[in-house]
Amino acid sequence: MNPVTDIVFSLTWIFLLIWAIRSVSKGWNAMPENNRPSGMWTTQVTKRVHPEMEGVEPGTELLGVNFEEKPTSCDLEEYRALQDRIEELKLQLEDDDDDDDDDGDVPAIVRT
Repeated sequence: MNPVTDIVFSLTWIFLLIWAIRSVSKGWNAMPENNRPSGMWTTQVTKRVHPEMEGVEPGTELLGVNFEEKPTSCDLEEYRALQDRIEELKLQLEDDDDDDDDDGDVPAIVRT
């Protein structure tokens, strides 16, 4: 290979290595002391931006909570009850459809 290409490659590689190490160290220092976010946060109201905040005055502190815990399994009895309800509704819908078909054959256009 060409020595100039080797030098450019080596300098680029060293620059990127230093940049990566620096980025990792900055990210590491940006982590909070307690690594577990509680999901709770507070904020100060600066202006009313939503109709539901009509009675809230600027400067009032609000508390917010994020719920990220999602169920990983379902109760088998609840699932069966839901499935039974779905089947019941399907039968009701099928019965309603059958009532519409009992009118017989009616011509759409009568020509004489």
